Amino acid sequence: MSGEQFLNSIRHLDIEINALDHERVRMMDMRQELLDAAYPSTGLTGVCVQTTPGSKTESIGIQLASLITPQQVAERINRYQERINRAIDRLVERKERALSLIDQMEDGKHRTLITLRYLCGYRWDTVADLMCYDPSYVRDDLKQAAITAFETEWEKYRQKPT
Repeated sequence: MSGEQFLNSIRHLDIEINALDHERVRMMDMRQELLDAAYPSTGLTGVCVQTTPGSKTESIGIQLASLITPQQVAERINRYQERINRAIDRLVERKERALSLIDQMEDGKHRTLITLRYLCGYRWDTVADLMCYDPSYVRDDLKQAAITAFETEWEKYRQKPT
């Protein structure tokens, strides 16, 4: 993967991070609903029905016995949320790696352009407005110089022993 490919891969990480965080929060909000659905409060406790083997009532009893418990629902929700948290952590680590490489770039204009475009996700016209440059200069000239500067830091990073 080239430095420019890496930058393009992080451009929309905030959207992905926000989507995952939204799902995590949604699951937290739904936790009680899921627990209530898994263990409805019907008021019936300790009901015992005697049946003959093979009857329809026995079959219903077996199905009821295999229903998921509230504890199992909570465990599933917790595992799912932990998985989401790990995914968010990986995405944040990628952004931190990018920021670390950007910080090592010498030219402030290059750092600003890379940050606005690839970390903040702004369109080229917005980047140009924020930097007070002509959009064609930013897209055609400054972009290439900034990418080249980033590529230098990217190659240094890739050549470091892990």
